[in-house]
Amino acid sequence: MARKRQLPARGRGRARTRASPPSPDADRPPAGRKRHWLWTVVRIGVLAAAAAATAYLARDPPRVLGLGPRAPDAAKAPSPNVGFMAQVLQKSRGQNICKPEGYVSDTYTDFDGIEALNHRVAGLLGRLVHTKFFRTLKVDLYKPCRFWRTEGSCFQRDCIVQPLDESQVPAAWRAPTTDRNDFGPFLGSLPQRRLEHSAQDFSVVNDERSGDGVWLDLVHNPERFTGYAGAGANAVWMSIYQDNCFGVAPFLQDTAGGWGSQLVNLDGKTMPFVLPPHKRRELAPFLESLAEEERGVTLPTDVPLEYRVFYRVISGLHASVSTHICAEYFNATTDRWEPNLGCFISRIGAFPDRLQNMYFNFVLLTRAIQKMAPYIAAYDYTTGGAGDDLAVKRLVPKMLRAVQRAGPVFDERELFSGPLGPARKLEFKESFRNVSRILDCTGCEKCRLWGKTQALGIGAALKALLSYPDRAFRGHFTTLDFKRNEIVALITTYYQFSRSLDAIEMFRGMYQDIVTDWRAAQPTP
Repeated sequence: MARKRQLPARGRGRARTRASPPSPDADRPPAGRKRHWLWTVVRIGVLAAAAAATAYLARDPPRVLGLGPRAPDAAKAPSPNVGFMAQVLQKSRGQNICKPEGYVSDTYTDFDGIEALNHRVAGLLGRLVHTKFFRTLKVDLYKPCRFWRTEGSCFQRDCIVQPLDESQVPAAWRAPTTDRNDFGPFLGSLPQRRLEHSAQDFSVVNDERSGDGVWLDLVHNPERFTGYAGAGANAVWMSIYQDNCFGVAPFLQDTAGGWGSQLVNLDGKTMPFVLPPHKRRELAPFLESLAEEERGVTLPTDVPLEYRVFYRVISGLHASVSTHICAEYFNATTDRWEPNLGCFISRIGAFPDRLQNMYFNFVLLTRAIQKMAPYIAAYDYTTGGAGDDLAVKRLVPKMLRAVQRAGPVFDERELFSGPLGPARKLEFKESFRNVSRILDCTGCEKCRLWGKTQALGIGAALKALLSYPDRAFRGHFTTLDFKRNEIVALITTYYQFSRSLDAIEMFRGMYQDIVTDWRAAQPTP
């Protein structure tokens, strides 16, 4: 009878549904139950981590494991460089044109301050370079190339310079009929070879009174598109970068995306310009697809400051030249000179560091003119033309005041200051002088003119900053050795970079017009 009464409690009757299920830990001691739950939590955590890792690897295995390029559809935030270039070309929400922001690296000023300074000096520089003193320059255009056998000269109309009749040059600037420095110590001996530079010079300086070269009017021979491109042009820049930039070399290519021909590639195939997208949200990805970082080519981050400055000077000069070409590009269809946005995007927009290096060069030249201000103010600018002489007398002090208002922008004392400083300084000088010599290999006369002039201008700035202390530019200037052509080249080069910064703003506006026109053409929702 007792067993019959106990059966319903163990069976499948209603008593089972009301009773609590037996606990699996009911018979375990408290310490065992704690260990059991701890291991359970650990197992769950390991499984969750494994699941997350599997999902992450499945989402983007090449990038995570380093097995190959990033998947095309993988999301990636634009790099800071590309974001900078996107800023340059865009406006923000219909307000003022968006300026590049932040400090120009290796300097003490920002992009906004440099653009503001350029607005103050651009007009003054533009009027200065149209005066007789600053538009007249003697350049040795026909030195043979000493590095390789050139492919010949460009004989297109826009490659050839128009020389100035020497009778239009003030007599004080011209070489004397007989130069005693041409001859050795004994009558009838062979002419002595003139030194290309002094110990203080950072570039080859062709003294206008030496008799070498031709006189030119820079205003009548402007820097713009000439049609000179291809293997010859690329060889000059490749040699400059690869042989003289201390291993700090950029990505170079021979197509429309690089620095080569923008119309015909080296294989003879037509290379169209790269045009920016209409939609603003597509601009940063577009630039990212063209940028150096995307090709896995980036500049070393651990190079000494002096070598980095050298590279930035060369890159900025190269970018400025390309900007002028794009700003005054000959349109064969309309038979007009006009800005070409596609050219600018292809040569500069795809490589934002080039654009930033133009700002850097403007800063470097600004600092040199600040340091040289007393000397520049006291220089003799007499040409014999009353109107021009008066204009220079009024414009130079205004320009110098505007430049001084910029305040500290660069500190050259940070260069060549360590134990390796003297040796690096010699390397720096010789490499920049070599750049001057390589430019003699340029097959286009007008390109050679502007390359050599701007190399001389930057060389004069480096000479002022690194060969003389501040006190040398005060008092009677007895220790200074600057030729007239160095002063002309310095101010002319400053104006050329000023033009480049103006062109950046122009191209920024052109891109905004594209975006505006595209929006206007969209159907109303």
